[in-house]
Amino acid sequence: MHVEPFVLRRRVELLYSVEMSNQARQRTDPLTVDAIVETTCELIADAGLPALSMRRLGAALGVDPMAVYHHVASKRELLSLVMARTVGAMTLPAADDPWDVRVRGWAKAYWDVVVVNRDLVAAGLADPVVAAGAMPLVAPLTDAVADSGIDVDLVEPNVWLVVDFVHGAALGAAAPLRHAGDELGPLIRAFDAGLDTIVAGIASHAAAS
Repeated sequence: MHVEPFVLRRRVELLYSVEMSNQARQRTDPLTVDAIVETTCELIADAGLPALSMRRLGAALGVDPMAVYHHVASKRELLSLVMARTVGAMTLPAADDPWDVRVRGWAKAYWDVVVVNRDLVAAGLADPVVAAGAMPLVAPLTDAVADSGIDVDLVEPNVWLVVDFVHGAALGAAAPLRHAGDELGPLIRAFDAGLDTIVAGIASHAAAS
């Protein structure tokens, strides 16, 4: 039996509406920001950032999508919270480790985050609202560079040199269909060599200071 495209689309929309209503009735616990962010992270991990929509998020939470906006003002703000949670999971060296150990440790931890979360980090590079979620995690790197003894005016430029170096190396390593997990070895070695050069440059400027 032939079904006109419009009729078929309408049937799908009706089925989706029924599904949304059923899921909304299923949620009994209060909706919270933590629940929203956690579910968003799960959806991104499962289907990727491009597939994320507020309708899909509402369905996963078992609520009407508009209910999400009572807790998060916009999708951009939501992605900022996701960014904060994602980057906040980085494992960093101890604060009393030597400065160069902390710089290398921060850069390698962030490299791991970027490789796994390419689309999210790319969204942050394109949108300062999304990027704002990661900004507090730059503080440990700033402290490490400052502890090198480098001139105070050179701290911030060198911090962003490290950050941008990680972005360039990790986003390239994570490019879709370019590198499988077992092919990252040469890229990691190249990243380590470049990072050594940056750390040596900071040490050299610190000695001159």
